[in-house]
Amino acid sequence: MKCVRKNQASGVSLIDVTEPVCGDNDVLIKMKSCGICGSDLGNIFGDSCRPSSKLGHEVAGIIVKKGSNVKEFDLNDRVFVHHHSPCDNCHYCKHGNQTMCEKYIECLEPCGMSEKFLVPEWNIRHESLIKIPDAMSFEEASLIEPLACCIRAWKKLSFSKNDSVLVFGVGPIGVMHAMLAKHYGFGKIFCVDVNEFRLNFCKEANIGIPLKGDESDISEKISTHTSDLDLIIIATSQTEVFHNAINLVRKGGTILLFGEPSKECNLKTNLSEIYSKEISIIPSYAASTNEIRESFEIINNKSINVRQLVTHKVPIQDITKALNYARSKDGVMKVIITNES
Repeated sequence: MKCVRKNQASGVSLIDVTEPVCGDNDVLIKMKSCGICGSDLGNIFGDSCRPSSKLGHEVAGIIVKKGSNVKEFDLNDRVFVHHHSPCDNCHYCKHGNQTMCEKYIECLEPCGMSEKFLVPEWNIRHESLIKIPDAMSFEEASLIEPLACCIRAWKKLSFSKNDSVLVFGVGPIGVMHAMLAKHYGFGKIFCVDVNEFRLNFCKEANIGIPLKGDESDISEKISTHTSDLDLIIIATSQTEVFHNAINLVRKGGTILLFGEPSKECNLKTNLSEIYSKEISIIPSYAASTNEIRESFEIINNKSINVRQLVTHKVPIQDITKALNYARSKDGVMKVIITNES
């Protein structure tokens, strides 16, 4: 079977690998859709602060084999797969830090970007395999994981209805944050980017007020809509916007660090301003099983239309083309890898 692997030339190759052996407690999935995440691009072309040799984790597919001890799932079930499964019993998990759990590791073999992959007993026992209804497309199911990551971040925040939020970086993740802001009843939602296509996407989808990020009068434009920015979400790896966030957020406001920085990223900032304004700075990484369930319900109930994010679907055989689309950002929002073999 085919599998995508990072190569030494700072790119990827589609290689032949042996199909994983399905044990008595495992299931084998035929991948039908796999979203390309920004962290995948960081692992392939960048300097990720959380490097991984495995590519692809926003996955959905069909069960093609199952172990004799697996009773709750059947062959041909349509499923979403969460690649991470915390133990829910350690000190981290008991304090709500499931993503720091030592068991919270990537378990799909060989990876999500492959024609088939194995889901081990650990993931199945910890409810990381979810049946999806026929009315939910595989592409929508692939977006359960990234939306769940956003939901977990929001659960860390304190906010009120009609609050204001600014999102730096409105790629797929930034748009999801803006969608959640609307879902949670925010009054003013500002979508900031330098990419015209993404700004137009937000405008046409009526997600928020688009603002060009490289314009010097951004503060003045915001002031025509609100006198206070309660929340700023950094959904980009361009960490220089952090300085702008400190200046723009209101006294007592919150900055959410969501975009993955590069490895050993250092920032020189005015700590006294953070202190004197009492700004809360909250980082958030990944999602637990709880948020996965919440995300599934939101997508299944059509409370948020994630399907509109998918602009490109590309067969796994054309993985290089798919990655080029995802990197270009020109006329592109979310790229989904498909498998029709």
